[in-house]
Amino acid sequence: MRYPVEYHRLRHGRRALTLELWPNHKAGTVLFYPGTMFSPIQYRLLLSALRQNGLAVAALHLTGHGCNPHRASFCFADLLADGLEAEEWLWQHGHKELAVCGHSQGGILTLAHAGASSRLRAAFAFTGILPQQVEAIQLTRFKNFRDRASLQGYLDRLAHVFPHFPVPAPAYLSVRRICQNARQLCCNRRKGRVFYPLSFLASLFSAQVSPLLRCPLYLFNAVDDALFTPALARTTFSLLQAPAKRLIWLPGGGHLAVFDPHLSLLAASHVAVACAGLGIPLQIR
Repeated sequence: MRYPVEYHRLRHGRRALTLELWPNHKAGTVLFYPGTMFSPIQYRLLLSALRQNGLAVAALHLTGHGCNPHRASFCFADLLADGLEAEEWLWQHGHKELAVCGHSQGGILTLAHAGASSRLRAAFAFTGILPQQVEAIQLTRFKNFRDRASLQGYLDRLAHVFPHFPVPAPAYLSVRRICQNARQLCCNRRKGRVFYPLSFLASLFSAQVSPLLRCPLYLFNAVDDALFTPALARTTFSLLQAPAKRLIWLPGGGHLAVFDPHLSLLAASHVAVACAGLGIPLQIR
């Protein structure tokens, strides 16, 4: 199903920020963070499902991602600042029934955003972790590194000398674990990044995200996710504190469950039901 989409440039130049808005008059709005090296272009299926279920969607083309120049330098804090700036813009333009949502790395940013903002009605993380968790290193190829502090110091020193050194995702993440148990994948790689600067990777490892969230949390995880494993999801969920929280299990699809047509509709319907329960208006047309 096709819906009208608007593009709003909130910031220009190399540090550009673009908001992709799927308007839905009088409906609540979900601000969406994409995953590692991705943009809203890769998440059309999920964004369309959220819109179909009665929500407006505001998806982030973050600094250095998507339709913005990829040559910009950025760190984890910059991507969070993008989301907070987009929230302010949405608020000023009448989108005051706001929730935040994200997948994978976007789920981590969702948790960070929910800890930083007092305006949100809910947070929906499709997999997520606090970067400072001891278990976070298990997501990477550095899981056999004995001392995380030593690894962090090593990355920081390298990033100081070679901040723009290109690091492709397979250099620090297992593509096999990411794709394991995936079902039908509907994902366009157009305008996806092929590497991150080393300075960003170092900032991701050193990021500190508050476990104290200021709105209700819904943490989604596939029962067969080989990257963000069920055990990791339970540990993260136990650490997070929110006015209310719920852990929701998707029935399959692995780490890429939201790229499956049926599972994306299932996930979006859960988001819509949760929003309705919190009094966030839906407009199904």
